[in-house]
Amino acid sequence: MMEVEDAQVPKTGPDRGTSQNAWTTTQIGGDVVYRGGGPVANGLRVVGAPTTYGVLVRVASKRGTKCRGDLGGNDLPQALWLFSADACGTYGFADLTIAHAGRSHPVGQITLASEKRNFDVRSGSGLLLRVK
Repeated sequence: MMEVEDAQVPKTGPDRGTSQNAWTTTQIGGDVVYRGGGPVANGLRVVGAPTTYGVLVRVASKRGTKCRGDLGGNDLPQALWLFSADACGTYGFADLTIAHAGRSHPVGQITLASEKRNFDVRSGSGLLLRVK
């Protein structure tokens, strides 16, 4: 839930003189959103544009992971709320992993696993679920 909160507030903190429409924020996964006419960027690469309630980006795969970029050749900009174009895995849960992503049998069933016995996904947490 802290990553969701952090993605909505500029790293310098809100101030009285800067409108929310001009804030620079960091998405869950690392993309930087330059509101007020700027792009959404991953380093020097422009990956999309900010919207009132999130971002529109071209989904990308993260190198060195099993995560996918576009699905079925859909390279059109997609709404990812507070997530980066290449967001992948779990954020803010040190011992939580995605044991089964639902792409193989049983299709559609997602399994989360933890080194600890129990884990708590608190209110205010976010989940980006992409379907084909």
